Amino acid sequence: MPTSTGHFPEFRVDFQSVSKRFARRWILKDFTYTFRSGTTYGIKGRNGSGKSTLLRLLCGQLTPSRGAISYHRDESPLKVDEAYRMVSWSGPYLELVEELPIEEFFQFHFNIKPPLPGIKIGEIPQLIELEPYRRRKIMDCSSGMRQRVLLASALYANTPVLMLDEPTVTLDREAVEWFHEQLNRYGSGRLVVIASNEDDDLRSCDEIITMKSAN
Repeated sequence: MPTSTGHFPEFRVDFQSVSKRFARRWILKDFTYTFRSGTTYGIKGRNGSGKSTLLRLLCGQLTPSRGAISYHRDESPLKVDEAYRMVSWSGPYLELVEELPIEEFFQFHFNIKPPLPGIKIGEIPQLIELEPYRRRKIMDCSSGMRQRVLLASALYANTPVLMLDEPTVTLDREAVEWFHEQLNRYGSGRLVVIASNEDDDLRSCDEIITMKSAN
């Protein structure tokens, strides 16, 4: 069974007094924090407290309304568009190419963002325990199967940053244990951020950030 090599560049994201506003509502106010490789961070908080917004700020998908976010690879500064390419992400709002069978989706996805060393694209359906369904179109898969496919697209991508928003949504207990085993195996050496209100999702986290409404 292939494992993560852990040979990722050192990656750091610095938040300095970051605030984010949508229309007249402040989602985040004066947030200062440093995220580093080799650490798994948990983000928890009530719905609307800014968990997903923080993830989007972390990867450069959003820009702050106030304050500054800086990215560093091996202590060298990175531009936002350079940092964004080093992130793999899974979230319930992300879409899959539903017309593709599972095996073809992985061929499409990992030709754009290469897999981790030691992982062969053709073996991924077996890794996610969906080998018998590899030719099934994603549109015909259950919600739990779709979630495994989405998680695999992030977990197995060769990126130093891994962001997981509500990773076990729709997963049954057996699949939750599969997720934690895969996270422990392939999250090593990466900057991992998990946003969830499920304590079990955060059990592997080294640090927990509790978000509160900014208003």
